[in-house]
Amino acid sequence: MLLWDDVPATAEPDLFDVVPTAPVTVPPGDPAVGTAAAGTPNPSTGVKTATPTAGIINALCAVQLNIVGCGFIPNETTIICQGFADTTGVPLQRPGKTVTSAIVISCDTNGDGVPDLSIPLTGVTPVSANLVQGTLSTLGPQLPGTAFPLACCGGFASLTVTTTFTAGNNNIFNVLAAGGFTRTTTCPLDLGPRAPVVISASPSGTFDCANPQDLLITGGCFILPNGTLNVTSVFAVDAANPSVIIQAQRFAVLSPSLIDALFNFGSGNAGHTFFIFVSGPNGTSRNLSAASGTCPAGNEQGIQVTVKCTSTTVTPPRTNQAVLTSCSVSRNPGGKFVLTVNGTNIQAGATVRIDQTVLTNVKFSGLQPDASFSQLNIKRACASLPTANLTVLNPGGTVSLPLPCTATCSN
Repeated sequence: MLLWDDVPATAEPDLFDVVPTAPVTVPPGDPAVGTAAAGTPNPSTGVKTATPTAGIINALCAVQLNIVGCGFIPNETTIICQGFADTTGVPLQRPGKTVTSAIVISCDTNGDGVPDLSIPLTGVTPVSANLVQGTLSTLGPQLPGTAFPLACCGGFASLTVTTTFTAGNNNIFNVLAAGGFTRTTTCPLDLGPRAPVVISASPSGTFDCANPQDLLITGGCFILPNGTLNVTSVFAVDAANPSVIIQAQRFAVLSPSLIDALFNFGSGNAGHTFFIFVSGPNGTSRNLSAASGTCPAGNEQGIQVTVKCTSTTVTPPRTNQAVLTSCSVSRNPGGKFVLTVNGTNIQAGATVRIDQTVLTNVKFSGLQPDASFSQLNIKRACASLPTANLTVLNPGGTVSLPLPCTATCSN
């Protein structure tokens, strides 16, 4: 192994391998990082190869990468003649050269084979002449759940390590390099193809679940840059019962960022909330119901994509219906038989019937605070007793349920 002091300052470093620090967590339904299933198919043969970074495009949140090779230079900031001054009192101390390292992953976003989107790593630290580390940090606050912009759908990429030397009298190449220089080296990298990304689904909670509902699902990587369709199913999972899964009856991938899907949730799911997922050959969109370590719940944006169907509530018209509860026969002070009917919500002007006969000798009594009555006093009803069915129809209302009256008029 080379030591720091053994490294020739003008030689470009060599990169042998790129290995993520384990474990690398991916969402449920995505192939494990480092497996052949997570790799990008070879454009010529279609064969997927297991590499340490295959599938890292689907990693949850930040991932540390270990770049193994030789010829790495440590980061440093130097000072020339620290603490010294000449005999005139003019300080001799001055800044010297600085050495810094940077790592960038370049992603091909349009499928032309040329990486065109740069993703810088953070915390780049040369550990030794054979190892430099950097972190794929999340893109918060917009994308707190991933280190990769949504425009990057994975595939073959490149990783570049750049070491920059600034000017300084202690830079032995100061004159030749006009004050400073860089050392750069690049190696190919397989990020693996990205699983579908779901950002939103609409409408999210204003539709009647008894009727089929058309959902527009926005996201990314529904079609990969090489034109490959990345969606095989669209489905919803009940947030309260994950065993309840409703598949879209049909769907159409309209663009790399838009899907039109038809769902039939059924009236039995009225009031239920559903997580929306899109699945394809490279995994399933994330929609975590809980945080995973430091990675937030929801999707790459840290948002749970849900819809909630409701039932159409039809307010029935007011029936304004009287309720009859009992009947009895008694004599008034004049000795006449009077049929007394008790009930609730008997309105002034109501039509009172014994069977089909409308009664005219009806007195309303028992006035209530809501201006209804609780009692009817009916004269000359004996001929219809004891088998009469009494009903009351309030003005503009619904006829009451019949009250069979078995009372009799007896001398």
